[in-house]
Amino acid sequence: MVWRRRLKLFLSLWLPVACFAQTAPDSRMDSHPLNVYAPPCISQVKQYIAVNCQLTPTGGVQPYSYSFTGGFPDGVSMSTGLGGGLINGTPTGITGQQATVTVTDARGGIAATSFMITPAGLTGVGPCGSSVCVTASGYAIKTAEGYTITTSGTVQMTAVTYWSDGTSTQVTPVATWACTPSPDCGSVSASGLYTAGKTASTYHVTATFSGVTDDGGSGVAVAAVTVQARTKENERVANSGEVMRDILQLRSGIPLSVLQKAECVIVIPSTLKFAIGVGGSYGRGVMTCRGAPEFQGPWGAPSMIALGGGSVGFQGGGQATDFVFLLMNDRAASSLLKSKVKLGATASAAGGPIGRESSAATDAFLRAEILSYSRARGLFAGVSLDGSTLRPDKKANQKLYGKPMDAKAIVLQGEVAPPASALELLSILNSKAPSNRSAGKPTQGK
Repeated sequence: MVWRRRLKLFLSLWLPVACFAQTAPDSRMDSHPLNVYAPPCISQVKQYIAVNCQLTPTGGVQPYSYSFTGGFPDGVSMSTGLGGGLINGTPTGITGQQATVTVTDARGGIAATSFMITPAGLTGVGPCGSSVCVTASGYAIKTAEGYTITTSGTVQMTAVTYWSDGTSTQVTPVATWACTPSPDCGSVSASGLYTAGKTASTYHVTATFSGVTDDGGSGVAVAAVTVQARTKENERVANSGEVMRDILQLRSGIPLSVLQKAECVIVIPSTLKFAIGVGGSYGRGVMTCRGAPEFQGPWGAPSMIALGGGSVGFQGGGQATDFVFLLMNDRAASSLLKSKVKLGATASAAGGPIGRESSAATDAFLRAEILSYSRARGLFAGVSLDGSTLRPDKKANQKLYGKPMDAKAIVLQGEVAPPASALELLSILNSKAPSNRSAGKPTQGK
């Protein structure tokens, strides 16, 4: 009887321990199985661009050990052994290679994944017609031929590569920069900052990446121009750029979503208004439009414009006021380039929406052909100017360009280059609203 009691006690103490020792490890491993997957970054591999992709297993017990069969594209390899799994290098070709990577954890668990790496080739076509394109940001006028800046002026250039997989990559810091003809053209820093030559001429800025030079090998054209003589017309053009810059910096300024749908912009700087709620206003400024066809190109050379007549509503007399008009469709722009336009009669007009977050989706805004704004004593607002007139200023155009010029020939037909005084105005518009986002019109890149 004693030995039976002892056996029963032994079994009651030993069996739970034995069961626990047998099931616990299996249970732990089943709940955290070892897995490994191809890293997403391998689908973005590009020829001549450094690769740095880390495989990251899940589950199992660390540390992990890595091995592989198959291969990787030329110039690319993978670290193996404990702590490996890093795919790195710089692909020199575009031939795809398949690899199978096996991961082993500290308990002997094994997981594997197979994938193909095919580097994208530098054979895409960007907006310049080449696989490497250069654009300018800052104070440069964008034209169909290239860019315009002042002599000895500086402008930041940007190099972008276009790949066979349809993607693009900014390569400004790693491109090799130069300008021609050297040394007259000026200089370009390693970061793409171009300083134009001291004489008025047309130069070319080039960015070379992996043996490919932008714009088909010729580089982008940059015309360096001297500042025009100090005239009232050039001052109005320059002042218009300052007004546009200041207004777009305001939190309560013109919404970019509205500006990006405009066909043309008119800026009337420092208009003198007289009378309170009656009488009218009189001022002169500039009109610039997106280039043809169908107002899809970059903002172009300005035409001088005159504002006259009409009531200015709530705003008091004797104060200097800046006006901005956005022409929202082709009809409004074409009408003004031909003759005088009366707001509210010849063309429908409304005070424009303000604020960066404004959706501008009300019926009045959607119906209006011209949206108008005013800024006086620091206050910026949409304002109705029904009864006011806008017309091309032929005499001022002749003084600005040195010969008789029709507004339509300046704005739509591009018969003259923009004056240097328009640098700020056009560079701001081409930066903030580079493409026409009106309904039914295709957008384009810079």
